[in-house]
Amino acid sequence: MLGATLVVCPNATDRAVYAEWLQAGGYPVVQATSTEEAVAYHRNRSLPLTVADLLSASADSVELIHTVRRIKPLAEFLMLSDGRSVTTIVAAMKAGATELLVKPVSQEKLLESVRQLCGLAEACPDSRYLEEELRRRYDFSEIVARSSNMLNVLAIVARVAGRDTSVLITGESGTGKELIARAIHRNSPRASRPMVSLNCAAIPENLLESELFGYCKGAFTGADTDKPGLLSTADGSTLFLDEVADLPLTTQGKLLRFIQEGTFLPLGSVYPQRADVRLISATNAPLAQRIDASAFRRDLYYRLSVFPVDIPPLRERLEDIVPLAHHFLQLLQEETGARTPGLSREVIHYLTAKSWRGNVRELQSSIERAVIMSEGSLLNAADFRKLDRWTDAPVAPSSTNVGELDQFAALRVQTHNWTQLPEQGINLPELNRKLIEAALERTRYKVSAAARMLGLSRPALRYRMKKCRLHGS
Repeated sequence: MLGATLVVCPNATDRAVYAEWLQAGGYPVVQATSTEEAVAYHRNRSLPLTVADLLSASADSVELIHTVRRIKPLAEFLMLSDGRSVTTIVAAMKAGATELLVKPVSQEKLLESVRQLCGLAEACPDSRYLEEELRRRYDFSEIVARSSNMLNVLAIVARVAGRDTSVLITGESGTGKELIARAIHRNSPRASRPMVSLNCAAIPENLLESELFGYCKGAFTGADTDKPGLLSTADGSTLFLDEVADLPLTTQGKLLRFIQEGTFLPLGSVYPQRADVRLISATNAPLAQRIDASAFRRDLYYRLSVFPVDIPPLRERLEDIVPLAHHFLQLLQEETGARTPGLSREVIHYLTAKSWRGNVRELQSSIERAVIMSEGSLLNAADFRKLDRWTDAPVAPSSTNVGELDQFAALRVQTHNWTQLPEQGINLPELNRKLIEAALERTRYKVSAAARMLGLSRPALRYRMKKCRLHGS
């Protein structure tokens, strides 16, 4: 186990019993009496599993899950309920509870569930260890990364950050290239001075050279005073050249000379100036094609790309989508001062099923639009679809698939309305089984695809499949 199990229960007697059972089973325990105390523990400790008996108040359980998942997106939850409120049970499961037990709970049953959930918490120990090590040793505070793809990128960045090696960052638009550049600078010996940035595509070609190298008084009409360029400004620091593929060829030649000799000539000057600058460049353009078309110098490319870093698109780092969504919700809450809605299971399914052609930037915009459109405490797919500009959003199950669910499940999956429940209640284990069966059949028994459809992690779906005695590939 990577950390203690947190037991949250306002009843002192029940809390002591749960803690005693877990300790007898060999699990270290931390106890909390309220949602607020539980969240405080999560902020300061590694607590992969939370056992919570808060379901007498649905708002408390949902609040606990949402708040903790924003801090620790991989945390697992075992919720305990008296079973009297179907609305409460559905709300907790929809909010993201991994497992739910109906009281009275025996010691054997509690320990069995905890053992299985601890297996989920440790399902990716290498990734967890890598993330903890990277964040302990380096400042990656601006970057949200849980996927192995992005953690590997951060590991590469950590290796090059302390050197003066030129770095070329590639990746699709919206993947976070500038964030990576700032992380490299922030973890370098030059971090005491601010990084200087230049967007090569945002400045007219006739002004780009003077912006980069500066000019002397009288160099051209209107040059009434000397103006230092960004190379001078970045002396002793880092210069980030974004959209470097858009540099004009004449400027490319002068930049190459600076890289080779460490000197440059401001416009109108005959006296070379020296600057100690580390270069980090970024582009979403295929530079190989630019080189073949004689639009980009091959020799400059090799000077800029001494150490290449490629940022994967969001569609190849699905594990980052939900943590990023929580991160953007938190930023909106801090920016507006107003409480933001949480993420429902339905929305997790919706977000992880999209292709995100605009990558992280598109996800952030979609989250902000959905928050504006939302009228409840949880975001739902309709909040996103109202203003969605793309047509690749996931669709509701077809009538054929719906036929495989029981009547209640079919109605709720189609309408995404979990507030109107039948008077006789529901058979939650059977409903879970039907939903999992439908997702597996629809994805031809591919566990990863079915997990995305259900808004679950692959280990979580495997766990539920094992309980239901279902199989997949």
